Amino acid sequence: MLNRSYKEFSQIYDILMNDTDYEKWTSFIAEKIDGSKVLEAACGTGNITRLLADKNFKITAFDLSQDMLMRAYEKLGRNPRVKLLNMDIRSFKIDDRFDAAVCCCDGVNYINKNEIKDFFNNVYNHLNENSGFIFDLSTQYKYETMFNDTYVYDDGEIFYVWENGADESNDAVNIEINFFIKDESDKYNRISEIQTQYIHKIEEVVSLLNEIGFKNIKIYDDYNDESCRDNSLRAVFVCEKGN
Repeated sequence: MLNRSYKEFSQIYDILMNDTDYEKWTSFIAEKIDGSKVLEAACGTGNITRLLADKNFKITAFDLSQDMLMRAYEKLGRNPRVKLLNMDIRSFKIDDRFDAAVCCCDGVNYINKNEIKDFFNNVYNHLNENSGFIFDLSTQYKYETMFNDTYVYDDGEIFYVWENGADESNDAVNIEINFFIKDESDKYNRISEIQTQYIHKIEEVVSLLNEIGFKNIKIYDDYNDESCRDNSLRAVFVCEKGN
């Protein structure tokens, strides 16, 4: 997944995410952050980045995909509060320290159990003491209940088929999405995307955060001020770097 260029996928990413309440997510994040310098991992096309910058945070955001970053540039323009970098979530290195770090839109689900430790360690090393770390992940419950079927979407302009296949040996789900997008001549162009998403158990994530040195770990149901439940589809972790 992380080795793909995303060139075609970046064209339809915002369409796929058009029901996401980014305003709500960003308000939740902003309320949990002290300080102004924020590191954003796996920023995608910059939806969260732009909204955080609008709230006067200074953002250093990175993504592996140059094509995703190009679309982020289109949204952000020459925003003086934003720096965009082309880096890998598993091995990024920035010569700076931050007041908070965020990773949204299931970024953590795209790295496996070994890589997640590298990511958390890297975040820890880029934070000032007592700085916050906020990230989300799709829960095991979500994968078990919603990723067993084939989904079809059609609004007249865009048609897509979403198929899932379990990879139990790797605690993962393989996803194939075929998009058919109507062009100006009413012909449909096909874009195919293949992804692998990894299932991370909440208790294992908490244990790993504790091991690395994060403290005051709280887990919310999506981006709401309610505790994560057994049937939550998205878990949002809020924690701090220890002394």
